[in-house]
Amino acid sequence: MNFPQPQHGRRAAGRPRYRRTAPATPITRAVPDAPQETVAPARPAGRRRAAAALRPVMTIGAMTFAGGMLLSTSVPALAVTATDTVARASVYAPAEDTISLRSQTLEVGSEVALEPIEVGGFDVEAAPPPIESSVAGVGEVSLLQADRVVWPVDPSRTASGFGPRIAPCAGCSTFHDGIDFNPGVGATIGSIADGVVITATEAGGGLGVYVEVQHNIDGAVVTSLYAHMQYGSLAVAPGQRVTAGQPLGAVGTTGQSTGPHLHLEMYGADGVRFDGMAWLSSHVNG
Repeated sequence: MNFPQPQHGRRAAGRPRYRRTAPATPITRAVPDAPQETVAPARPAGRRRAAAALRPVMTIGAMTFAGGMLLSTSVPALAVTATDTVARASVYAPAEDTISLRSQTLEVGSEVALEPIEVGGFDVEAAPPPIESSVAGVGEVSLLQADRVVWPVDPSRTASGFGPRIAPCAGCSTFHDGIDFNPGVGATIGSIADGVVITATEAGGGLGVYVEVQHNIDGAVVTSLYAHMQYGSLAVAPGQRVTAGQPLGAVGTTGQSTGPHLHLEMYGADGVRFDGMAWLSSHVNG
């Protein structure tokens, strides 16, 4: 008579137990009215832990590679090799010049007739010697000959000419030693020619604020005097050299004056006044 084997006790404990594992091959499951879907087997836990451990290493490697690429493409080569201890040729050293220049030549055909070129003659004239003049308060003055003569102001408007006249004010003379120009108050007054300033003062009595300039005109000493200028307008000083047209001051009405105008007097080495309008009309060349 056969008795059933007991499922507990010592014999039951001695029986080996087996754990069911996932199949190694993909499992295909059927889905109604749909294509077959393949399900990958689950990755073992040990492989998952190894992959997780490799992620930081791969990230650091990728960042190191990217930094190297950035350094190699953005930093100049000279900066990278600045600490190089081996002596090398400088990139800024000048290149050796190997260009050779040949002299120019001109070939002329036999049918061309060559004629000598005549050299034109010319004459050399020495500059006229300066005039040495002694001026009180200034000293010895060397006057170079002036080549250019200009009007001191716009000559289109005049008020009183040179010579006898009816005195226009109490204390004014009946003989006018100069000519009066009316270019307007504040108009600039220029020197008639190159010369040396011998007087520049704001205390000129009846002349008011005035300037005197001595010139060498055609080898003769000529002095021009500019009177009734504005206070504070003097642009020169005694002993100063000036050129034709250089500003001396501005038109005003200082001293014995009936209104804004330029009173111009002209005289030679003898001090005798002459008609400045006639003289300028024949000498102005600029």
